[in-house]
Amino acid sequence: MLDLHCHILPGLDDGAAELGVSLEMAALAADSGVTHVFATPHCNTRNPQKNFRSRELIEAYTALQRELDRADIPIRILSGAEVLARGHFAQHLAAGDFMTLNASRYLLVEFYFDESPAYIEDCLAAVEAEGLVPVVAHPERYFCVQHAPELAQRWADAGRVLQLNKGSLLGDLGEDAYITAALLLRRGAVSVIASDAHHFRFRTPHMGALLDCLARRFPEADPALLLRENPLRIAKDQTL
Repeated sequence: MLDLHCHILPGLDDGAAELGVSLEMAALAADSGVTHVFATPHCNTRNPQKNFRSRELIEAYTALQRELDRADIPIRILSGAEVLARGHFAQHLAAGDFMTLNASRYLLVEFYFDESPAYIEDCLAAVEAEGLVPVVAHPERYFCVQHAPELAQRWADAGRVLQLNKGSLLGDLGEDAYITAALLLRRGAVSVIASDAHHFRFRTPHMGALLDCLARRFPEADPALLLRENPLRIAKDQTL
């Protein structure tokens, strides 16, 4: 499996605070069958650490890979970022400030939970205007989608990639997120499920419970497609 969305880089956001946490997270992921992890630190936030494209950020990916190799943890780190669509988003897009997923055309984008549908649509269109494909992080958590799931269905129909959070399907992120995630998954609107992991004790990258959940509650879903084939196609910059 490939985990498309994970806050595993140490000391860059509200995920892994230090290297030891990153190594524990990677070991958990590997134990559950994950082979590749997209390291996607929060980007374009109000925090001082903006995590725009930089030599220092690129070194953070390679430094973590070195430590994983040294610890003999069989995980490959792929580059990326979870870009918050706020502020001068379009200008940063045009300037190439955001790290795409494994240097592909795919950009992982998130929104404030209470964002308006019109603003989300404008931002997704801005991503496409730059020749990129938006990957919408956890659409099931946005209030507008919880109120009107057909919004996310339209995004999927237009070729935008919808990425559900593991925790939403497990019921860890609230009833509204679970109901919306389940609906989108059953409608076939979802292309990827990822951990959005932040630690090894809570919101972890271990995929065991998710696989059990899919088998029991969502037999119509294809775990291989959602957790391996589509993330691999993104990593290779291929069409889903």
